[in-house]
Amino acid sequence: MTLEQLCALRAADPPKEERVDIRSVTIDTDAPVEVRAQQYLEQIKNPYAFRCGDVSVNLEFAPEGKPLREAIISYLKSKRA
Repeated sequence: MTLEQLCALRAADPPKEERVDIRSVTIDTDAPVEVRAQQYLEQIKNPYAFRCGDVSVNLEFAPEGKPLREAIISYLKSKRA
């Protein structure tokens, strides 16, 4: 699914047990940023609706804000070892 399709699904608010726990996501910090972003998206399934332990997390961005893809890439670049 594309990020746009996932964004459209976020309103469905999946149940907590169907969300991926972000603590289980592992990223190869030596990989290029594009590969790390792909690893994250493949593992998290829906970057707009996931969980951290027992807490459900819903992400929403301001229309004039940075697109999710850019936000993820910026974050991963900042974590480069």
